[in-house]
Formats: sequence, structure tokens, C-alpha cells
Amino acid sequence: MANQVLSGIKLPAPDDFPVVWPQAEWDTFHWIRDYEHLPDPIMPLMFSASGVMAIASRDRVAPLYEEAIARRYDWRINHYLYMAVIPFQGMSDEVEARMKRNRERLLAITLRLNEVWEKEWKPALEAHWDFWREFDLEGADDAALAAHTEESIQRGSHLYEIHFRMGAPMWFALDEFVTCYCDLFPEKSELDAHRLLQGFDNKTLEIGRALWRLSRLARAEEAVYQILLERPAQEVAAALHTFAEGRAFWQEVWAFLETYGHRANLWDWCRPTWYDDPTPVINSLKTCVVQPDRDLVAEQAETVALREAAIADARAALIGYPAPVVARFEQLLKAAQIALVLTENHAYYIDFNGFGWIHRIFHEWGGRFARAGWLNRSDDVFYLTLDELRGMIADPQQDRRALVQQRRAELAYWEQYEEPRELGVRPAEPIYLYSPEARRTLRYLGGHIAESRPAAGNERVLRGQAASSGKVRGRACIIRTLAEAHRLEKGDILVTITTAPPWTPLFLTAAGVVTDAGGLLSHGAVLSREYRLPAVVGTRFATEQIQDGQLIEVDGDQGIVTLL
Repeated sequence: MANQVLSGIKLPAPDDFPVVWPQAEWDTFHWIRDYEHLPDPIMPLMFSASGVMAIASRDRVAPLYEEAIARRYDWRINHYLYMAVIPFQGMSDEVEARMKRNRERLLAITLRLNEVWEKEWKPALEAHWDFWREFDLEGADDAALAAHTEESIQRGSHLYEIHFRMGAPMWFALDEFVTCYCDLFPEKSELDAHRLLQGFDNKTLEIGRALWRLSRLARAEEAVYQILLERPAQEVAAALHTFAEGRAFWQEVWAFLETYGHRANLWDWCRPTWYDDPTPVINSLKTCVVQPDRDLVAEQAETVALREAAIADARAALIGYPAPVVARFEQLLKAAQIALVLTENHAYYIDFNGFGWIHRIFHEWGGRFARAGWLNRSDDVFYLTLDELRGMIADPQQDRRALVQQRRAELAYWEQYEEPRELGVRPAEPIYLYSPEARRTLRYLGGHIAESRPAAGNERVLRGQAASSGKVRGRACIIRTLAEAHRLEKGDILVTITTAPPWTPLFLTAAGVVTDAGGLLSHGAVLSREYRLPAVVGTRFATEQIQDGQLIEVDGDQGIVTLL
């Protein structure tokens, strides 16, 4: 594959933001901050371990789908993750041939997506879970744990391989259906197309229902209810353990954590999980417990009814169309419905619970090194690189406390720094015009190429991606981490950088959603449609331009946020 050096606007880095490129030509790429997945500085162990596990996996998958049309590069700059998508460069007939082969291979998987998931990908993931579940992590000696660690890194590489094998046909299925729908019904929008996909159950909605059930149990016990109302999240567990009903409720919370808690708040799986620190779950309960009763199952049934009505309308409009056109519509509809469910479920099986197992292995090493005096705390291990961790495993008598202290200070500094959103060279024309594959990639990642700005002539209007229908006014509540979840009140508009499946409980309270990052297929957009909350995503600057507590209006059909 040849890389294309793009011409356009040079984007120099600030003087106090040093950038060192591993290859000289990388300075000519268009680098964009990946706010959708990693808005915070990335942990050293996450970046180094993921590089070992993911790069080889991506290279193994690329030939399966002829993925040489566009290539994604990732690079960590001052602990922040940047990405660049570079189109394949070649003769026009060569590019066309590659695109044709790519479409053929993706379509073959797309039309049997559920079969491949049920018979191949899901069983493989469950087999990895069984392997980790059956290992006595705390009881193993250092030699057994070292061997288990290396085996787990290999299995982590397989998790990434399944992730990449799933990703391309999932996004292809959704993009093909939306394109087909909008071609057949030019008066309709992409958002209209997604109404035909909503209402199917997934793991994210399942977790939302499980947490809601906990909030109802808490409301049924007055003493438990009062503790959640009055005590800070850090004091709730200890307070509950002082009486029988409280201990019984905490057992329910712990059962929830055992099932769903091995996940960080966003995609950096080296950050603390709910199981490590249940504070985000308690904060979510503090938010939910004050809400009146509601029937989430009945609400989902209403969403299903709206979906079926939209499908019926589309089928009625297709009466009289040629049979091959109708058949293609039905094929792509079914594939897209399955794909949208898998966008949430694959995150549950791979990104969170899958890598949650590997998080626990690294955390176990951190605990052992802390007890031996080579680290101060068990979570210090995540400030090491994979090579440094392997070095400590091979020779445990390496005092890494000073190094970790330095790394903690570095990350704390960069967390407060307003890093550039773009680096390198912004191309003269949008990169998504080069190929459908680049367009699909950027559609999912949020389309950050085009900056969102206030509407012309009105500095009090922000534009983003119309993500979920409806219009609502409410108080803006800016939530940057789940530690602040308890601040969100019924009727508030959730304004944040990005969301992930662990943020689901906030959607049970919010009246609308606005994010800096994301596109039509981002988690915030998908979940807003499932809960029928007006939403605008990909505004880029909402958390900067909207004041906490400010009255705003969200128009999820037009993709407009008005500051009132």
C-alpha cells in the first residue's frame, strides 16, 4: 500500500505541546483527537499492551476484507491518542478493483452476520471468558501467574482480531442500509432510516434495567433510600453494612458488580473498573433512586411499535417496485438491525468485560508488587509500559515507585492541558470523498474532519450531528466523568464529551443529550434513540461553550443546540 501525502492547511503544534513523529511523513497526515473513545490521557500500560495485541491483529484481518483502501494510524502524543485515516493511492482502475473486492467480501459476511456471530465470534469470546474465569488469580504463584499473563496477552490479541473482524461488516451493513434507504426515499433522512433499526434488546439496555431494578429495591427500604440520598458515594457501602437491610441490599449491588462491573467508565481498560471502585455505580443509583417508578420493558415495547410502524410505511411505499429492489431492501434491513445490536454487544463482550479480565491480571501484579514494596499502590501498575511490567515479573526487585510518581504527575499535567484537536495537515478536501471505506470509518468516529461551529449570524447556536429525534428544553448539566453522575437531575440535558455503555444509567434521568464527540453510530446517539431522547452529537465544543446550569434547547432532528 502506498501512502498519500495530502496537501492542505498546516496545523502546527503549540510550542508547549512537543510532538515527535516516528516517521517524517507522518507530519503530513491529518491527525485528529479520538474524543469518541479516549477523551482523557491514555494510560501507559493500555497504550503499550494494546499496541502489542492490536497491531498484529489488524494486519491479520486486513487481507480478509481487502482493507487496503484506507488505513487508520494511531499515535500517542503527550498521552493523548490521535488518529489519521489515509486513503490508498494508485491508478484509478486499481482503486476501483480494490473497492469492488472489498464490497464483495464485506457483503458476503454482512448477509450472514447473525450466523457468524452466534456460531463463530460469540462462542470464541465465551471460551476466552471461561479460560480466565477458571484460573485462580489470587491463589496462583508468581510463575503460574507469569505464564497466565503471557497466555492472556495472546488471547487479548484474539479479542482484537474478533473486534476488527466484526467492525468492518457491522459498519458496512449499517452504511449500506442507510444509503439504500435514502436512495429509495430521497425525502427522508439518515435519522429516519435508523427508526427502522431501533427497539432491539442488547447488553447495554440489559445493564440499564439491572441498575434500575437496584434503584427500585433501594426505594423499597427507607433506611437504604435515606443513605443513598444523604451520604457521599464513598460512605455508602460502610453505612449500609451497619444494619441487616443495608447488608442485604449491598449483596444485590455486589451481585450486579460481579456480573457487569469489570468495566472502566470509558474505553481505556487500564482505568479503574466498577469492581475496583463502585463509586460510579453508587452515583448512578443516587441519581436513579429519586426518580419515580417507570416500566422500562413497556417503554421498549413502545419503541418496538414505532420501529414496526416505520418498517410498515417503508414496505407500503415499496409496493410496485421491482422484486430485486425490494429483496435488497429487506436483506440490508435485516443485516443492519443485527449490526446495530452487535455494535453494543461487541463492546460488552470485548471492549469492557473481555479486556476487564486482562485488567484484573495486571491489577493482581500491581497488588503483589505493592505488598513487596516495589510499588506504592496496586493501580500503580497501569502507569508502567508492558515491557516495564514484564521486566518486573522477570526480576521483581525493581523499585518503580519513583517512575510511577513521575508518570502520575505527567498525566495529571496533561489532563489539565487543552490539547490541540488537530495536528499535521488538514486536507484541502474531506478525506471521506476518497473512498466509501474512509467515509464509513469517519461516519462512525464522528466525522471530525468538518469542524462544528456556531450557526452563521448566531453565536448562541451550535451545530452537530442530528442523532435522535425530538426537541426539548432544559438545564444543561455538564458531566465530564461518572464521578459527577449524581449531579444530573430529572429534566436536565446531559452535556458531555462522549459516552460509553457504562454511562447508560444517565440516559434514564436525562431529558436530552449533547456531546462534543460522536456520530450517528456512536454510543450516545444509539442509546438516545433507544430511550427516545432528543440528542445532538459531534458538536465539538458544547462542553466549552455551554455553561453548567444554562437553559438550552436541543433539536435532535436538525442537529442544533440553542443557548437560551
